[in-house]
Amino acid sequence: MKKIFKNLSIFPNFKRTFLIVGYTFILLSISLFTKGLMVSMAQFEVPDFILKSAHYYDAILWVYVHMMVIGLLILIIGYSVNDLNKQKWIAGLLFIVTGFYFYLDFRSADWAFGNALYKGESSIIPAIIGLFVNLLFFQLAIRLFLNSQSKNENGEI
Repeated sequence: MKKIFKNLSIFPNFKRTFLIVGYTFILLSISLFTKGLMVSMAQFEVPDFILKSAHYYDAILWVYVHMMVIGLLILIIGYSVNDLNKQKWIAGLLFIVTGFYFYLDFRSADWAFGNALYKGESSIIPAIIGLFVNLLFFQLAIRLFLNSQSKNENGEI
């Protein structure tokens, strides 16, 4: 089983996974800021009185600034963490965290198992992106944990 995951080059390695996710988070946030946060949220049929609320705007602003910061942190981790043990635990942690995030997105989406807090067919798109991100961390965590040979920062076993 180890060889199957290890030898399949279709799966991105640690650095590539973190760069894909980090840049995705940053670019998605920038695209929402470029389009306009309230314009972006209007496509999910958020009621007009909520869209005009300063509190809602502040909350959404915080969410997407936070998403950019998380993307930046993920990029930095991808570029700088070379120790196998650290990579394993970071990938595992981000698998769990992004699993919770995509659960929240699916829960709020307008589909058979969601509560339709956000309306319309496009409300499922953030959940699908979240699932994709979660699967990237899942495959990475599985591959890293299956490659159980532990090394310290100097590359020694």
